[in-house]
Amino acid sequence: MTSTSEETPNSIFHAAQKGNVEDIIYFTSKSQSPNSLGCGGYTPLHIACAFGHIDAVKALLLRGGDPDQKTEDGKTARDVAEGKQFMEIVALIDNGEWKAERDDYIRYENHYRIWEQTCLLRF
Repeated sequence: MTSTSEETPNSIFHAAQKGNVEDIIYFTSKSQSPNSLGCGGYTPLHIACAFGHIDAVKALLLRGGDPDQKTEDGKTARDVAEGKQFMEIVALIDNGEWKAERDDYIRYENHYRIWEQTCLLRF
């Protein structure tokens, strides 16, 4: 099995495993995708679900993590959470309320990046 992203202590994978929301925000702002593939096709979202870190799961979902992406053995993030009996995470993924918040976040990020680029061009 090959990994398309490094799973090191300085990565979104490690942040997902530890449930470190601040690091997840930092790494996604530095273009580490919440949909990066690690060993076995696991994404940071799968990992956060496996460890029961609901706040990390929400942060990854809000930053574009795909709950329908499957591992090499066909498991979604929801499947991983359900298998570990993290029913609060299953409910979070199922209810979909995070989708509207994610759309707002994406719009905000796009506006912020345009503003940031405009400011940089002025100086």
